[in-house]
Amino acid sequence: MSSTDVTRSAEFDAFGPWVDRVHDATELPGLYRDYPVDFATSQLVLKVPRNISRRDAQPTMDLYDHLIIVAPDTLVVLSRADPDTGGSALGYTERTLGYGDVVAVTDTVDLVDGRIDILARTGETLTVPYNGSSEQVITHLIDVLSELSLAALRPTLTVTLPEADAAPADLDLLDLGKEDVGLVTSYFDVMRHEFGATLLAAHGREVLPPNGGLVSRVAHAIYPMTLHGAVLCRTERELHIIGRKGWLVRGNTPDLSCAHTTIPLAAIDEIGLVPHPTYPGASVVTLHLGAARIDMVLPAGSAAVQALVA
Repeated sequence: MSSTDVTRSAEFDAFGPWVDRVHDATELPGLYRDYPVDFATSQLVLKVPRNISRRDAQPTMDLYDHLIIVAPDTLVVLSRADPDTGGSALGYTERTLGYGDVVAVTDTVDLVDGRIDILARTGETLTVPYNGSSEQVITHLIDVLSELSLAALRPTLTVTLPEADAAPADLDLLDLGKEDVGLVTSYFDVMRHEFGATLLAAHGREVLPPNGGLVSRVAHAIYPMTLHGAVLCRTERELHIIGRKGWLVRGNTPDLSCAHTTIPLAAIDEIGLVPHPTYPGASVVTLHLGAARIDMVLPAGSAAVQALVA
């Protein structure tokens, strides 16, 4: 058996749904072994497995979809190329992003399906799916990215948000209703994790009647549009938005997802407000982050709207 076969066998033996930290070159997946990772200067290196079950994995497969390298000056993400769509001569693609260009990071978990979206000032999004069992590792990655992006951004703010003395009272578990207890517990997690965080605003889900005539309203009565709840809080230098994976969702299926977006305040150039074109009970608040945009659908006239655009 060759040394390559032994390495692939060890990789196969260790394979599972979790995101693992890579400490040295011996732990690199075979696909990415030719990439010059500087472990001495990189703050963090993670390997993200393919979304396949253990029984479907084979020792001859490339078992890791992504290698995330938090290098000194740039974030590097290597991604397994799909041979069916042309692939790559290396078998993987490379994307890099300077820390000063990171304007938002969203971590979304829906049962066991996780996804981290890193939004760049250019408007491009770097997305890495992962298994929800690795949430703790991804949280650490986001912490490291947050420190590096805050250090690289300009120190002055273009917009201002309410300070601690303007914040509302804290939340109790059932304040947003039984359906949104999960949002409150996620807010509690943020408050424990982020030193000095304060609550800006919070609201539970509500059903939105549409514009239009009787037919539209009857259709919505049978298949309603739900505006999902959200919690907004801030630290001295960041805005945190806790909500669901979608702001507006039709139907009656329960939504148990949670999306946590972290935005450096210094990355926000402008905040816009317009009425929602279809639902008069909602407003669209847009955060302008260079060429990037984040649209939030919030109850019209709510405390969340006032906290962001007042």
